[in-house]
Amino acid sequence: MGEMAEDRIYADRREKTDVYVGSPLGLTLVAVSDDRVGRFRLLRRGAIRDVATGDGVVLIATDEDVYRSTDGGESFEATGFGPAVAVGFDGEVIAAGPDGDVSRFVANEWRRLGSVDGARAIDDEWLAANDGVHRIGDGRLEHAGLQTARDVAAGGAVLAANADGIHRYADGEWACERPVDVHAVASDGERAHAVGPDGLYEYDGTWGRREPPIDEPIVDVGYAGGIVAVTDAGTILVDPAASKDGAEGWRTRSLGLEDVSGLAVADQ
Repeated sequence: MGEMAEDRIYADRREKTDVYVGSPLGLTLVAVSDDRVGRFRLLRRGAIRDVATGDGVVLIATDEDVYRSTDGGESFEATGFGPAVAVGFDGEVIAAGPDGDVSRFVANEWRRLGSVDGARAIDDEWLAANDGVHRIGDGRLEHAGLQTARDVAAGGAVLAANADGIHRYADGEWACERPVDVHAVASDGERAHAVGPDGLYEYDGTWGRREPPIDEPIVDVGYAGGIVAVTDAGTILVDPAASKDGAEGWRTRSLGLEDVSGLAVADQ
């Protein structure tokens, strides 16, 4: 049986999670289920600067505009924001432009919230930028600390990543939990991970190293049942929460992409 036929049966018989991967080639959809990386396909051509999901919506930031999809990425509509470097969702679409302007999409129009120096990432009501972490309110931005941030994660614990370490926000203060160079963080209330030039880090009371199965720089990490990560060279890595065959360890699959910008996981 060919790979395409196997993937079709796999998609039909197992509950899957959609993972969206951005790259200069475009937006790629990857099906992840249990302990396997299934079929994947290119949904949209054109360089993707950032990708986000929430409440059944898929968002992409490009050099032309912020695009929104309500059908799993099968079709996109322009929002009129213009060039964007970061996009997120807190119940409404939030985007940041290359000039640092940050806006919220309300009633089909963009409402400016303020400006930051070099927006890097948005997660829920938090924004990471070259001038630190900002909290996004209904009508304004509030600087929430740190001198600089490369990424922020708001799934349960609020974490931030920069060259100085992995930082946790609690009671209005940031605490550095591990002084290591990192560029991406993820948390879901139960788990937390970070990625840097030296590899993958996992929180289990303290931050420790996880050894991935391949020697490619990891760009981003998230959760699709188990841990899912993507490398700069376009390899998807899955560490399943539970394996049907009882086998432990990472599963990998090359997507044939280069210079991956990041990933976003659809609602589960």
